[in-house]
Amino acid sequence: MMLNRRGVDMKVIQKKMLLQIVLGFFLGRVNLFGINPIGIAFFAAGYTEEGAKIPVGISVVLGMLTVFPMENVLCSAMAMLAVVLAVDLLEKKNVSVRMGHAALLLCFAVGVLTAFRLYLMPHSRYDIWMGFLETVLALAATRILYDGIHFLLHSKKGQNLGNEEVISLVMLGAFGVLGLPDVIIAEISVILTVTYFLTLIMGYCYGTGTGAIAGAIGGCVLVVCGWESSMIGIMALMGICAGMLREQGKLLLCASFFLMAFALGSVVNQSMMGMGELEGIAIAGGVFLLIPEKFLGKIQVHAGSWQDNWESEKLQKLMKYKLKDFSNSFQNLSSSMAKEPKEGELMNPKDARRMMEIMSNNICSRCENCENCRGQIALMRPEMFGTLALAQEQGQIVLEQMPVEFTRECIHQERFLSEANQNIHIANMAMGFQNKMAQNQRVIARQMREVGEIVDELAEKLPNVQKLPADLQERMTKELRKRRVAVSELAFYEKYDGRLEVHVRGRTWRGRYVTTKEVGEMISDLIGCKVIPCEECRKVFPREEEEFIFEECAKLTAITGISRLPKAGEDVSGDTFSCMYLPSGELLMALSDGMGSGDSACEESEQVIELLEQMTEAGFSESSSLRLINSIYMSKEDSHNFATADIAVLNLYKKSCQFVKCGASTTYLYHQGEMERIEGEALPIGVVDEMEPYMRNTGIAAGDYVIMMTDGVADSFLEEQECLEILLWECLEERLNPQDIADRLLDEAMARWNMEPEDDMSVMVVKVYDNLDRKIRGCQ
Repeated sequence: MMLNRRGVDMKVIQKKMLLQIVLGFFLGRVNLFGINPIGIAFFAAGYTEEGAKIPVGISVVLGMLTVFPMENVLCSAMAMLAVVLAVDLLEKKNVSVRMGHAALLLCFAVGVLTAFRLYLMPHSRYDIWMGFLETVLALAATRILYDGIHFLLHSKKGQNLGNEEVISLVMLGAFGVLGLPDVIIAEISVILTVTYFLTLIMGYCYGTGTGAIAGAIGGCVLVVCGWESSMIGIMALMGICAGMLREQGKLLLCASFFLMAFALGSVVNQSMMGMGELEGIAIAGGVFLLIPEKFLGKIQVHAGSWQDNWESEKLQKLMKYKLKDFSNSFQNLSSSMAKEPKEGELMNPKDARRMMEIMSNNICSRCENCENCRGQIALMRPEMFGTLALAQEQGQIVLEQMPVEFTRECIHQERFLSEANQNIHIANMAMGFQNKMAQNQRVIARQMREVGEIVDELAEKLPNVQKLPADLQERMTKELRKRRVAVSELAFYEKYDGRLEVHVRGRTWRGRYVTTKEVGEMISDLIGCKVIPCEECRKVFPREEEEFIFEECAKLTAITGISRLPKAGEDVSGDTFSCMYLPSGELLMALSDGMGSGDSACEESEQVIELLEQMTEAGFSESSSLRLINSIYMSKEDSHNFATADIAVLNLYKKSCQFVKCGASTTYLYHQGEMERIEGEALPIGVVDEMEPYMRNTGIAAGDYVIMMTDGVADSFLEEQECLEILLWECLEERLNPQDIADRLLDEAMARWNMEPEDDMSVMVVKVYDNLDRKIRGCQ
């Protein structure tokens, strides 16, 4: 049994050494501006490890012989030989040589040999700089590649990958790809195909962080090989795409990966997405689909669970930086698109001259009086260009606007004017199309900017991982096990607003069903803070392992009331409302009033509310969502309609409230015994291109009220606003609930319109209470 075990270990060691030798050959072929510090750095980084040493040096030299001239190969070989001799001498003197020592020895050897070569041979200032660069890169590359080599030679099954090891492994793979021959088969680049394949594999196996790193480094490889610099950003986004969609299955991932590459290539540079590139992506996806899932699972298990390590703060920081870079990319793309030429109104003199030449060739050249007519000369005078510009503005040109010589000499005036008016009509159509394209481009630029700001906000909202003390984590695991819940993973997050979130991955055993309410109470007792199961979670722990989320209980709770009525004679109200709890735990209250009344107004306000709900549920801020909705409105062919937006977001955890208004009526806030009017001067959605909503933040407490209404209700008290405030005070003194207050306000507004309202009416009321369940548990 022991001999068999040793035989298996020996086979594994031989495979690792073979991989090291093959990598050495391809890294020896890497040509960076005529130098190769990568191959010799790979040799130096692995020389202090228990792997192949001399065979790796030989493979690096053989790889260099296929690319570099003999003098460069000899210089690199002598540098590696110097490292071997120096390390051997130091070890004989009982000096332990580590990676740092090998890196310094290599740097010194390369520097001396480069200086000696430059001394013997004629050189320029460029050669001096390249020699200095090779020396520095040899030192840096040795350190970068060491972590990856160490992991390849000494990793154990299930060992976690650190950020340095991930980057080092990706760099090894990227340089290995760069060492491949630049072979193009049927317009398909082998390097491009392999780069797409490795990015897809890394994103699928190790998640978005590793996928982004692999994509960015792969993009750098392609840039070195001659592709455009925008490939760095494209490949990074594709790596993120592969990591985000890896849970959806291989087939959907490959389809999305292909569409993402096509879309990004088409938007950034259409020339980059030729048939060869698309076929290369398709081949990479096809090979990926052919790889058995069992083999991919072995790769993930062998490398450990770096991507699933819930308590990895380094991964969190990496994702934040990547989102920041993603945001900057959209901002820069928006700026570049906004710098394009503005809309045109009239044709320029060059186009006018070209038009006159075309008409002269089409009409005058076939005229029997062509050789004797002097009207052709008059058509080419500068004054005629101003006449054409005026005719383009009017839509046609008449005979009175033509030069005197033309009217006197031309014998086919009607035919010429007909041709000229037809060309003017075509020019106006082309100018209109060009102006529409410029408008759409500006809208896209604004949307790009908003997306960039939204991604930047998401980066700031990433949760902070909280390290749970080992003794408390052990206690919690034991208590759950007593309740027949086997826990495999346990993590704590502090969200951007300070709220605690507990993630538990577990299952029941021995046939007992345990409710999430029981588990939430047990966790609350241990950590001293009331937590409740997330609404999306199942109510009972199943027998199969599943993830459950427990959220910190809010300090406040709220009750809402809504009362609505359409305009007299209409069956449908043009007002739309929303009252929903967001995933962040905040309560969103929104009112939108479409322009006019009836079905058209209802359609406009419904679109605003639906888009707002979708974006805020995804984590976007209300102000960014409204600006993006406004840009969608302005991009429509018929952008004459508009809608108001009145939003109140109550954070029941932090005891705060944010008001956001776009052309909405006054909102009333009753806070700590005082009534306050909140008015905004912002324009409604869909009026102007650059819309900036009115925003205001304030605190809330138990016993507070928020009263929102559309202009149908507010206008009924337009001349007697004091009466509305008196009515509100009466409702508060009578301690009416929110629904009764909304009904009372609507009834009073109806009475002022003689029970026939001239506009749609809506009232929303919310009252804030202390969370009694939280107080009972003693968790403040």
